[in-house]
Amino acid sequence: MERTVFRQELEGLVMVEQVVREEDYAMKSRHFHDTYELYYLLEGEGCYFIDRETYLVRAGDVVLIKPNQIHKTSMERIPRHGRLLLQITAGPMNAFLRGNGFLTLEELYDQKGPIVSLGERERALMESLMLGIGEEIRDRRKGCGLLVKLKLLELLILLWRCGGESAPAGERRRAQTPRYQKVQQVADYLQAHPETRESLEELAGRFYISRSWLSRIFREVTGLGVIEYANIVRVKKAQKLLVHGDYSVTEISELLGFESITYFERMFKRYTDRTPLRYRREEKEKLIKGGGGKRYI
Repeated sequence: MERTVFRQELEGLVMVEQVVREEDYAMKSRHFHDTYELYYLLEGEGCYFIDRETYLVRAGDVVLIKPNQIHKTSMERIPRHGRLLLQITAGPMNAFLRGNGFLTLEELYDQKGPIVSLGERERALMESLMLGIGEEIRDRRKGCGLLVKLKLLELLILLWRCGGESAPAGERRRAQTPRYQKVQQVADYLQAHPETRESLEELAGRFYISRSWLSRIFREVTGLGVIEYANIVRVKKAQKLLVHGDYSVTEISELLGFESITYFERMFKRYTDRTPLRYRREEKEKLIKGGGGKRYI
Protein backbone atom coordinates (compact mmCIF):
# COMPACT_ATOMS: atom_id res chain seq x y z
CA MET A 1 0.00 0.00 0.00
CA GLU A 2 1.23 3.50 -0.85
CA ARG A 3 0.11 6.75 0.77
CA THR A 4 1.09 10.17 -0.54
CA VAL A 5 1.33 12.53 2.42
CA PHE A 6 1.68 15.58 0.14
CA ARG A 7 2.80 16.58 -3.34
CA GLN A 8 3.51 20.17 -4.32
CA GLU A 9 4.98 21.57 -7.54
CA LEU A 10 6.31 24.96 -8.58
CA GLU A 11 6.10 24.55 -12.34
CA GLY A 12 9.38 24.81 -14.20
CA LEU A 13 11.48 24.68 -11.03
CA VAL A 14 10.78 21.92 -8.50
CA MET A 15 8.39 19.22 -7.33
CA VAL A 16 8.45 17.94 -3.74
CA GLU A 17 6.63 14.86 -2.49
CA GLN A 18 6.39 12.75 0.65
CA VAL A 19 5.29 9.12 0.39
CA VAL A 20 4.87 6.31 2.94
CA ARG A 21 4.73 2.70 1.73
CA GLU A 22 3.70 -0.40 3.66
CA GLU A 23 4.84 -3.95 2.87
CA ASP A 24 7.40 -4.92 0.24
CA TYR A 25 7.62 -2.37 -2.54
CA ALA A 26 9.47 -2.12 -5.81
CA MET A 27 8.97 0.11 -8.84
CA LYS A 28 7.09 -1.94 -11.37
CA SER A 29 8.36 -0.18 -14.49
CA ARG A 30 11.29 1.76 -15.86
CA HIS A 31 11.98 5.09 -14.25
CA PHE A 32 13.96 7.89 -15.84
CA HIS A 33 13.27 11.60 -16.38
CA ASP A 34 15.04 14.80 -17.40
CA THR A 35 15.15 16.44 -13.96
CA TYR A 36 17.67 16.14 -11.12
CA GLU A 37 16.23 13.88 -8.43
CA LEU A 38 17.00 14.04 -4.72
CA TYR A 39 15.58 11.06 -2.83
CA TYR A 40 15.79 11.21 0.97
CA LEU A 41 14.93 8.02 2.90
CA LEU A 42 13.23 8.88 6.18
CA GLU A 43 12.75 5.31 7.43
CA GLY A 44 13.38 1.76 6.27
CA GLU A 45 16.14 0.37 4.06
CA GLY A 46 16.50 -1.40 0.75
CA CYS A 47 18.30 -1.39 -2.58
CA TYR A 48 18.60 1.23 -5.29
CA PHE A 49 19.66 0.40 -8.85
CA ILE A 50 21.28 3.30 -10.77
CA ASP A 51 22.32 2.81 -14.42
CA ARG A 52 24.31 -0.39 -13.84
CA GLU A 53 25.03 -0.70 -10.11
CA THR A 54 22.93 -1.48 -7.04
CA TYR A 55 23.41 0.33 -3.73
CA LEU A 56 22.20 -0.44 -0.22
CA VAL A 57 20.21 2.51 1.11
CA ARG A 58 19.33 3.18 4.76
CA ALA A 59 17.32 5.75 6.68
CA GLY A 60 19.21 9.04 6.64
CA ASP A 61 20.65 8.49 3.16
CA VAL A 62 20.19 10.87 0.24
CA VAL A 63 20.23 9.34 -3.24
CA LEU A 64 21.24 11.71 -6.06
CA ILE A 65 19.95 10.84 -9.53
CA LYS A 66 21.13 12.83 -12.54
CA PRO A 67 18.82 13.53 -15.49
CA ASN A 68 17.67 10.43 -17.34
CA GLN A 69 19.65 7.90 -15.38
CA ILE A 70 17.82 4.58 -15.24
CA HIS A 71 16.92 3.92 -11.63
CA LYS A 72 14.75 1.61 -9.57
CA THR A 73 14.16 1.30 -5.84
CA SER A 74 13.08 -1.80 -3.94
CA MET A 75 12.51 -1.85 -0.20
CA GLU A 76 13.19 -5.51 0.50
CA ARG A 77 14.35 -5.71 4.10
CA ILE A 78 11.93 -3.67 6.18
CA PRO A 79 8.24 -3.68 5.17
CA ARG A 80 7.57 0.00 5.90
CA HIS A 81 9.49 2.92 4.49
CA GLY A 82 8.98 6.63 4.06
CA ARG A 83 10.77 9.06 1.80
CA LEU A 84 10.87 12.67 0.67
CA LEU A 85 11.56 13.42 -2.98
CA LEU A 86 12.63 16.48 -4.96
CA GLN A 87 12.61 16.79 -8.75
CA ILE A 88 14.64 19.88 -9.74
CA THR A 89 14.64 21.45 -13.21
CA ALA A 90 18.21 22.32 -14.12
CA GLY A 91 17.90 25.51 -16.21
CA PRO A 92 16.41 28.04 -13.77
CA MET A 93 18.07 26.51 -10.72
CA ASN A 94 21.54 26.44 -12.26
CA ALA A 95 21.22 30.10 -13.24
CA PHE A 96 20.38 30.94 -9.62
CA LEU A 97 23.21 28.78 -8.25
CA ARG A 98 25.81 30.34 -10.56
CA GLY A 99 24.53 33.81 -9.70
CA ASN A 100 25.26 33.05 -6.06
CA GLY A 101 28.73 31.62 -6.70
CA PHE A 102 27.76 28.00 -6.07
CA LEU A 103 28.22 24.76 -8.00
CA THR A 104 25.78 23.77 -10.71
CA LEU A 105 23.58 20.75 -10.04
CA GLU A 106 25.72 18.63 -12.35
CA GLU A 107 28.93 19.66 -10.59
CA LEU A 108 27.49 18.94 -7.15
CA TYR A 109 26.02 15.58 -8.14
CA ASP A 110 29.29 14.54 -9.80
CA GLN A 111 31.25 15.57 -6.73
CA LYS A 112 29.08 13.85 -4.14
CA GLY A 113 28.29 10.62 -6.00
CA PRO A 114 25.02 8.72 -5.83
CA ILE A 115 24.74 8.28 -2.03
CA VAL A 116 25.22 10.87 0.71
CA SER A 117 24.85 9.70 4.32
CA LEU A 118 23.60 12.34 6.77
CA GLY A 119 24.32 12.65 10.47
CA GLU A 120 21.55 13.25 13.02
CA ARG A 121 21.80 17.05 12.86
CA GLU A 122 21.89 17.07 9.07
CA ARG A 123 18.92 14.69 8.90
CA ALA A 124 16.72 17.03 10.92
CA LEU A 125 17.76 20.01 8.80
CA MET A 126 17.23 18.12 5.52
CA GLU A 127 13.72 17.10 6.54
CA SER A 128 12.90 20.62 7.70
CA LEU A 129 14.10 22.17 4.43
CA MET A 130 12.25 19.72 2.20
CA LEU A 131 9.01 20.10 4.17
CA GLY A 132 9.50 23.88 4.17
CA ILE A 133 9.77 23.89 0.38
CA GLY A 134 6.51 21.98 0.16
CA GLU A 135 4.74 24.34 2.57
CA GLU A 136 6.00 27.42 0.73
CA ILE A 137 4.74 26.10 -2.61
CA ARG A 138 1.39 25.14 -1.05
CA ASP A 139 0.82 28.59 0.48
CA ARG A 140 1.96 30.55 -2.64
CA ARG A 141 2.61 33.71 -0.69
CA LYS A 142 4.39 36.76 -2.05
CA GLY A 143 8.03 35.96 -2.94
CA CYS A 144 7.34 32.20 -3.04
CA GLY A 145 9.62 31.52 -6.04
CA LEU A 146 12.59 33.32 -4.53
CA LEU A 147 12.18 31.71 -1.11
CA VAL A 148 11.92 28.23 -2.65
CA LYS A 149 15.19 28.85 -4.53
CA LEU A 150 16.85 30.05 -1.32
CA LYS A 151 15.72 26.94 0.56
CA LEU A 152 16.98 24.76 -2.29
CA LEU A 153 20.32 26.57 -2.16
CA GLU A 154 20.55 25.97 1.60
CA LEU A 155 19.68 22.30 1.08
CA LEU A 156 22.35 21.88 -1.61
CA ILE A 157 24.96 23.59 0.57
CA LEU A 158 24.03 21.14 3.34
CA LEU A 159 24.73 18.25 0.97
CA TRP A 160 27.98 19.86 -0.22
CA ARG A 161 29.25 20.08 3.37
CA CYS A 162 28.43 16.46 4.20
CA GLY A 163 31.18 13.83 4.08
CA GLY A 164 34.87 14.18 4.62
CA GLU A 165 37.97 12.67 3.09
CA SER A 166 36.77 9.06 3.37
CA ALA A 167 35.38 7.14 0.43
CA PRO A 168 31.94 8.33 -0.72
CA ALA A 169 29.05 6.41 0.82
CA GLY A 170 28.12 4.98 -2.56
CA GLU A 171 31.45 3.20 -2.86
CA ARG A 172 30.89 1.52 0.51
CA ARG A 173 27.28 0.59 -0.25
CA ARG A 174 27.45 -1.36 -3.48
CA ALA A 175 25.35 -4.52 -3.16
CA GLN A 176 27.63 -7.57 -3.27
CA THR A 177 25.21 -10.52 -3.45
CA PRO A 178 25.65 -12.88 -6.44
CA ARG A 179 22.36 -11.74 -7.98
CA TYR A 180 23.30 -8.05 -8.00
CA GLN A 181 26.84 -8.77 -9.13
CA LYS A 182 25.59 -10.84 -12.06
CA VAL A 183 23.18 -8.11 -13.14
CA GLN A 184 25.99 -5.55 -12.94
CA GLN A 185 28.23 -7.75 -15.11
CA VAL A 186 25.54 -7.97 -17.77
CA ALA A 187 24.79 -4.22 -17.54
CA ASP A 188 28.52 -3.41 -17.79
CA TYR A 189 28.80 -5.60 -20.89
CA LEU A 190 25.82 -3.93 -22.57
CA GLN A 191 27.17 -0.47 -21.72
CA ALA A 192 30.58 -1.37 -23.19
CA HIS A 193 29.16 -3.15 -26.25
CA PRO A 194 26.00 -1.32 -27.35
CA GLU A 195 26.48 -2.67 -30.86
CA THR A 196 26.02 -6.30 -29.82
CA ARG A 197 23.19 -8.19 -31.48
CA GLU A 198 23.36 -11.13 -29.11
CA SER A 199 20.04 -12.71 -28.22
CA LEU A 200 18.90 -13.21 -24.63
CA GLU A 201 19.95 -16.86 -24.96
CA GLU A 202 23.44 -15.86 -26.17
CA LEU A 203 23.88 -13.27 -23.42
CA ALA A 204 22.87 -15.80 -20.79
CA GLY A 205 25.40 -18.26 -22.19
CA ARG A 206 28.13 -15.62 -22.09
CA PHE A 207 27.58 -15.25 -18.34
CA TYR A 208 27.04 -18.97 -17.63
CA ILE A 209 23.44 -18.72 -16.46
CA SER A 210 20.11 -19.82 -17.89
CA ARG A 211 18.03 -17.53 -20.04
CA SER A 212 15.09 -17.65 -17.60
CA TRP A 213 17.30 -16.81 -14.60
CA LEU A 214 18.94 -13.89 -16.40
CA SER A 215 15.58 -12.54 -17.50
CA ARG A 216 14.16 -12.85 -13.99
CA ILE A 217 16.99 -11.30 -11.97
CA PHE A 218 17.62 -8.52 -14.47
CA ARG A 219 14.00 -7.38 -14.35
CA GLU A 220 13.85 -7.71 -10.55
CA VAL A 221 16.93 -5.52 -10.07
CA THR A 222 16.56 -2.96 -12.89
CA GLY A 223 12.83 -2.94 -13.59
CA LEU A 224 13.67 -3.55 -17.26
CA GLY A 225 13.95 -6.49 -19.58
CA VAL A 226 17.48 -7.18 -20.84
CA ILE A 227 16.69 -6.22 -24.44
CA GLU A 228 14.85 -3.08 -23.34
CA TYR A 229 17.84 -2.05 -21.23
CA ALA A 230 20.15 -2.67 -24.23
CA ASN A 231 17.97 -0.48 -26.44
CA ILE A 232 18.00 2.36 -23.90
CA VAL A 233 21.81 2.18 -23.75
CA ARG A 234 21.94 2.33 -27.56
CA VAL A 235 19.63 5.32 -27.70
CA LYS A 236 21.79 7.13 -25.12
CA LYS A 237 24.86 6.55 -27.30
CA ALA A 238 22.90 7.66 -30.37
CA GLN A 239 21.96 10.95 -28.70
CA LYS A 240 25.62 11.80 -28.18
CA LEU A 241 26.59 10.80 -31.70
CA LEU A 242 23.77 12.86 -33.20
CA VAL A 243 24.76 16.03 -31.37
CA HIS A 244 28.55 15.71 -31.23
CA GLY A 245 29.35 13.56 -34.28
CA ASP A 246 29.11 13.84 -38.04
CA TYR A 247 27.55 10.43 -38.67
CA SER A 248 24.35 10.08 -40.66
CA VAL A 249 21.31 8.51 -39.01
CA THR A 250 21.88 5.37 -41.07
CA GLU A 251 25.52 5.15 -39.97
CA ILE A 252 24.57 5.59 -36.30
CA SER A 253 21.95 2.87 -36.62
CA GLU A 254 24.56 0.47 -38.03
CA LEU A 255 27.27 1.47 -35.52
CA LEU A 256 24.95 0.70 -32.62
CA GLY A 257 23.78 -2.65 -33.92
CA PHE A 258 20.14 -1.87 -34.67
CA GLU A 259 18.66 -4.43 -37.03
CA SER A 260 17.28 -1.71 -39.33
CA ILE A 261 17.02 2.07 -39.52
CA THR A 262 13.26 1.73 -39.09
CA TYR A 263 13.70 -0.10 -35.80
CA PHE A 264 16.31 2.45 -34.67
CA GLU A 265 13.98 5.37 -35.39
CA ARG A 266 11.10 3.65 -33.59
CA MET A 267 13.20 2.97 -30.48
CA PHE A 268 14.67 6.47 -30.52
CA LYS A 269 11.26 8.10 -30.67
CA ARG A 270 9.92 5.79 -27.94
CA TYR A 271 12.50 7.03 -25.43
CA THR A 272 12.98 10.65 -26.53
CA ASP A 273 9.61 11.56 -28.11
CA ARG A 274 11.52 12.86 -31.14
CA THR A 275 12.89 11.44 -34.36
CA PRO A 276 16.71 11.29 -34.64
CA LEU A 277 16.80 14.11 -37.20
CA ARG A 278 14.54 16.36 -35.14
CA TYR A 279 16.58 15.61 -32.03
CA ARG A 280 19.83 16.51 -33.84
CA ARG A 281 18.41 19.76 -35.18
CA GLU A 282 16.89 20.95 -31.91
CA GLU A 283 19.83 20.01 -29.70
CA LYS A 284 22.38 21.62 -32.02
CA GLU A 285 20.28 24.78 -32.04
CA LYS A 286 20.43 24.77 -28.24
CA LEU A 287 24.21 24.46 -28.34
CA ILE A 288 24.49 27.39 -30.76
CA LYS A 289 22.23 29.52 -28.54
CA GLY A 290 24.20 28.51 -25.43
CA GLY A 291 21.36 26.47 -23.98
CA GLY A 292 23.61 23.47 -23.26
CA GLY A 293 21.82 20.89 -25.36
CA LYS A 294 22.85 18.12 -23.01
CA ARG A 295 19.71 16.09 -22.32
CA TYR A 296 20.42 12.43 -22.77
CA ILE A 297 17.97 9.78 -21.63
